[in-house]
Amino acid sequence: MNTKFNRQISLMRQRRRFPVIFQFILPVILLCMIIILPAQALYAEATEEQLEVMNEIEGADITIGEYLQKTWPEFYDELSCDQKTRVDRWKRGWPKDSVIIEENSRNWHSQNITSYSTALNINLKWEDERSNLSLMVYSPKGDIFGPFYDDIDGVSNGQIYFYIRKDDGLPFGEWWYAVEGEKVNGTQKYCI
Repeated sequence: MNTKFNRQISLMRQRRRFPVIFQFILPVILLCMIIILPAQALYAEATEEQLEVMNEIEGADITIGEYLQKTWPEFYDELSCDQKTRVDRWKRGWPKDSVIIEENSRNWHSQNITSYSTALNINLKWEDERSNLSLMVYSPKGDIFGPFYDDIDGVSNGQIYFYIRKDDGLPFGEWWYAVEGEKVNGTQKYCI
C-alpha cells in the first residue's frame, strides 16, 4: 500500500512539473522570438509619376482613402474592408503656412467639410512653448467646443492636438477655429 501511495505522489509531482516548467519556458521562448526576430518596417519610395500625382492633389479636399487610391493604390488594395471604410471617411490634412498672433488677439481659420467624415483632427502648434495660446472650435450647426489649452494632453509642449469624432458623420459645412493669444511675448508663429 505504501508503494501505491508513493506512485500516486510521484505521478502528482510529474503532473505539476509540466505546468510549472511550461509557465517559465513559454514566456522565455516568446521573449526570445520577439528580441531575435527583427521587425519588418514599411518602406516605400515614390516613383516620378506618383510624385507628380502627389503635387497635383496637394491641398485638395479629399479623404485619406482617395489619396491612397491615387498615389499608393497597391497599399490601398491590401487594406481590409474595415480599414478601407475607415480611411475612406477620414479627411486628409495638409501642412499649412505659419501665421503670427499677438497677445490678447484672435485669429480665425476655417475648414469646409464637404464629404462624409467621422473625425476631424485639429492640431495647433507654435514655436515658443512659453507662449500660451487657446483654441475654440465652432461647428456648422452652432456647436461650440473648447476652449482648449496646451495641457489638453497633460503636457505643455506648444501644441494643442485633439479630434472631434461622431460615428454617424460630422456635419457638412464650414468649421471655424478661433486661435487666441492668451500670453505672448511680442509675436508668436503658429500653424493649424
